[in-house]
Amino acid sequence: MKKIAILFTIVFVIFLSNRSFGQHLKYIDSLKKHLPSREDDSVKVGGYADISWFYMTSKSNLQDTAKMYVDTVLRISKEIDHQYGIALSDLYFGMINRRKGNFKTGIDQVQNFVDYHEKRGDSLRVAAGLYQIGVMNSYLGNYEKALGIYQRTIDIYKREKNAKRVANLLHSTAHIQRKIGKYDKAISNYTEAINILKEINYVTGISMSTESLGNTYGELEEYDKAENYLLKALDIVNGEKRPIGIASVNENLGNLYAKMKNYEKSLKHHLESLKIREAMASKKNLALSLTKVGGIYSELGKNTKAEAYLNKGLAIAEEYDLKPVLEENYKVLSEHYTRTQDFKKALTYQKSYAQIKDSILDIEKNKQLLELETRYETAEKDNEIKLLTKEREIQEARAEKQATLKNALIAGVALLAVIAGLVFYVMQQRLKNQKTLAAKNEEIKISNLREQLGTLEMKALRAQMNPHFLFNCMNSINRMILSNDNKNASKYLTKFSKLVRLMLENSEAQKVPLEDELQMLKSYIELESIRFKGKIDYIFDVDNDINTESTLIPSMVIQPFVENAIWHGLLPKGEPGRITLVIKEENDYLHCSITDDGIGREASMQLQKNKKFEKNSMGIKITTDRLKLMTKEKLKELIDIVDLKSKDDSSLGTQVNILIPIT
Repeated sequence: MKKIAILFTIVFVIFLSNRSFGQHLKYIDSLKKHLPSREDDSVKVGGYADISWFYMTSKSNLQDTAKMYVDTVLRISKEIDHQYGIALSDLYFGMINRRKGNFKTGIDQVQNFVDYHEKRGDSLRVAAGLYQIGVMNSYLGNYEKALGIYQRTIDIYKREKNAKRVANLLHSTAHIQRKIGKYDKAISNYTEAINILKEINYVTGISMSTESLGNTYGELEEYDKAENYLLKALDIVNGEKRPIGIASVNENLGNLYAKMKNYEKSLKHHLESLKIREAMASKKNLALSLTKVGGIYSELGKNTKAEAYLNKGLAIAEEYDLKPVLEENYKVLSEHYTRTQDFKKALTYQKSYAQIKDSILDIEKNKQLLELETRYETAEKDNEIKLLTKEREIQEARAEKQATLKNALIAGVALLAVIAGLVFYVMQQRLKNQKTLAAKNEEIKISNLREQLGTLEMKALRAQMNPHFLFNCMNSINRMILSNDNKNASKYLTKFSKLVRLMLENSEAQKVPLEDELQMLKSYIELESIRFKGKIDYIFDVDNDINTESTLIPSMVIQPFVENAIWHGLLPKGEPGRITLVIKEENDYLHCSITDDGIGREASMQLQKNKKFEKNSMGIKITTDRLKLMTKEKLKELIDIVDLKSKDDSSLGTQVNILIPIT
């Protein structure tokens, strides 16, 4: 049961995971090998759900494989009457049909998931299902309905104080409003999303909404505003050093300058985008960038370069059957050869353009026809079954009447004996069932009490954690005031208030997304860096395979070890120091390594004996107790501390390795 609950965190991920197909496949192969031997059916449900999720989100041609494993999830869930698993299978069936283009069927299936969780009062899961329904209505062109669903989802996330989700949905809402020509509302929602994201300092979201705002003004032909917002977005993504974002914004700037007939600037930005995409895996984006660059060279009259880029883009698009890119490429090639007066080639590519455009339209039409045919065939089969059932009922009624007349006397005599036997049997079964029910109720009561006790213990430990952390921060402010460092004290207090807000937002949740925890950890280190006069440097290295938005961990579980490294390792050193945090995922655990280049444990212990540093590591003890409560008896050793030494046995610092359960 615990497995299936934690698996649901994946549902909040709307975008696909960044980890490679090969890495996923190794994990899935391991699950396939070991799951059949597991005795706990609820664990099997969770494992098969994991497998189906992998195939569902990996490649579009694996949806039938994903469905096979969701069928298994549904079968086992029905066998053990696991309603949660049945509802989860409805969600997964709906998402598979979304990827196949069967949007109406998908909506009905996800609605079952939403109905189940509405009865349970689980608003977050309701919101997750509503988002999927909204997306599918948008694909069907039911824009007004999709907007209504998005608004309902936004209201839920506002009640839950989930600012990031609210901003993401405002962004999605604005996309639909652009499609239906409601540009004023789209601009308003993009702007509101940006303001929310600025409050929580989510830079990636800010860059995406700013970019979309620039594109909106471009569609309105308000080119000055469009250029202003796209350049702002470019500054942000350059600061992030996020290649995908840099390529996207440069492409949109290139498109904007092309509309403005400023082909030199357009070429500059399209070349920047192409340079990045040549080092990335997406063949679609690479082919599109080559086509854009070729088109601009054609506009500039540089025909040799234009044809080289266009033909290279065409080769990639044809090799990977990228129909939308082929459509764009054929169109640009036709325009190019018309411009160079090679009308034979221009006509050839114009025909190719028309054919691929018709092909794309035919695919969409075929999807609609297939859906109509399926619904018609289903209706025909239903009618046929109804007729056969009616005929069988009539025949059975006749046979039953004859049998009743024939056996009336015999049945009458035997009836009294049967009734007496039934009464005796029912009384015995009732007594037996009452005993069984009482025993079951007692087991449930004990189980609930144990679960409540564990929850209370975790809350008690978090209650100890927060005052401990707040005291340490306030102590740092006090030290600055006493040393007349008022400027840094004021700066520290401002950042501290922001950090306290982040901490309070996560205080009610037993677990928080890893991304939020890392954001809070960065804020804490920056605070300590102010007190340490900017001599603390840090590096965060999170494995690309880890989805930081959907991976949940206990709040403030890493912070005490970072704090310990600063206070006992870097602070006594008196020189600039660095903390390195490395996070990897393996066997349902996050492996976190916190390394500092401080004075080392031996020197720190000696200083504490001399009472030069009297700070106790209370946070580490509390965190260790929290981890033990979570893991029960899975592992004996959760925390390993390693003293780093040079060849001459002098200290190079300390490394703390922590195992954090995530399933």
